[in-house]
Amino acid sequence: MRPLYIAAIAIAVLFLLALARLARLDAAAPAHQFVNLPGQEPATLYLPGDQNAFFRVLPPANPPPAVVLIHGFTADRQLMSTLARFVAQNGYAVLAIDVSGHGTNRNPFTGGQANRDGLRPDVKRAVDFLRGYPFVDGSRIVVMGHSMGAGAALDYATVDPQLRGAVMISGGFALAAGEHPKNALFIYAQNDPDFIKSSSAAIAAHLAGVPSIESGKAYGDFRQGTAVEAVEMPGLDHMSIVFSPDAAAAMVKWLDSSMEVPRAGELNLANTRRNTARIALLLFVLMLIPLGKIAGEIAGQWSETPAGVGGWWGLLIVFAGLAAAMPLVGAVAPVAFFPLVVGDAQISWFMAAGVIIVIILILARSLDWQGFRRHLETTILAAGIAMIVIYLAEVGMSVVLHNLTLSPERFIFAILGAILTFPFWYGFEFMLRRGSLTISTLRASLGRALIIVMIVAGAFLQVLPFVLLLILPVVFSILALMEVFAASAYSCSRNLALIAIVDSAWFAWIIAATNPITFMF
Repeated sequence: MRPLYIAAIAIAVLFLLALARLARLDAAAPAHQFVNLPGQEPATLYLPGDQNAFFRVLPPANPPPAVVLIHGFTADRQLMSTLARFVAQNGYAVLAIDVSGHGTNRNPFTGGQANRDGLRPDVKRAVDFLRGYPFVDGSRIVVMGHSMGAGAALDYATVDPQLRGAVMISGGFALAAGEHPKNALFIYAQNDPDFIKSSSAAIAAHLAGVPSIESGKAYGDFRQGTAVEAVEMPGLDHMSIVFSPDAAAAMVKWLDSSMEVPRAGELNLANTRRNTARIALLLFVLMLIPLGKIAGEIAGQWSETPAGVGGWWGLLIVFAGLAAAMPLVGAVAPVAFFPLVVGDAQISWFMAAGVIIVIILILARSLDWQGFRRHLETTILAAGIAMIVIYLAEVGMSVVLHNLTLSPERFIFAILGAILTFPFWYGFEFMLRRGSLTISTLRASLGRALIIVMIVAGAFLQVLPFVLLLILPVVFSILALMEVFAASAYSCSRNLALIAIVDSAWFAWIIAATNPITFMF
């Protein structure tokens, strides 16, 4: 057997072993169970303790206080599972929900910047469930949310005076009329955008009745429900704050004070899944190398290097395409029929940029249609096999991140998105991936970095959704993984069509799986 296949099998076996251990750790304490709330709202309920509390026949003598945990925009309850475990490990029941249009919630997303109470029904269903659930103390409930979820927590806390408190993580952008939220903690990252930090501090100061609030200082009285605090967590950003044990410690201490929970001893902030998840990710990256080579062998080799405009000039053309496409999608997304919030803008931008790049190549008489058609059947077969492996592997790892499985609606729009963005990725690969493996990989990596730079520029120019800045680390990670596969496939086949098909399918899948959806069958 060839060394390539031996290496592929060895890495795949190690990866599967890592996934098996990750699944075992995920199923371990704290006890957790799927809950389908009224209105077909999916949630996961975590209960404190080492034993599986869901097998209890009678409610405990001292049921734990409870927390409703609300994720942010483009996130889901799976992304919040690390924080949910931190809180549950320290004596609290946690009900993590998927709000409408996110995760596995099949209800269309109806929220928006103008209707700040759009998620109120989702939060209310979760609170009502906990108030009627006999294994938790329904009289002691706190709502906690991240980013968009922080806004939902703040909004709901203004209309439900029976809550014990509210925790706003990197969010809570406006205070609606009504009751002042009880025992409000605003906690945000040092590297959060300035508007998040300033708005959180301003609302906290207003609630505390002071001109400006001092970070880390508690104002008011917990027993009266008037406690307010704003805390900036050093060294963290908008995403990492929900995985941080230090941030979780600050939140648990606030919960203790809000719920009047005495605590003896140190907090339990163990993250049993983290190291195994990192090993699985490393093995996945290594697995992409033989996967790309094997897919390249199946697809067949391109006998000639593309000629004409491209190479280092290709970076300029990619820049021109992305820049010229921004005004075309700035006001109305050409694929506004896509029921994916923000996703429609992303697909529109790459589609328009692809059309512009293809037109440039046609005018320069450089586009190699013959190369594209060469080995087309085996190329599609190889790309399909590669994407199935990538899909299964990433879904297996997603227990600590975002759920990446596709509902029927998301599957349809993933396929359509891949078709619409294929011209961009084919033009991208055709122009940049030329010459030796080293030079082509360097040039293509710079091209992917250029995409990141253009996203930042487009967001600041307000022609692309600003929320893209908040998920930039995710976009960067996906582009980096795509390049590992692409370089490996190129090293043995030079088949640019194979790489472009995988690029477009992979990118469209992530967009379809993570962005809020406004349409369901």
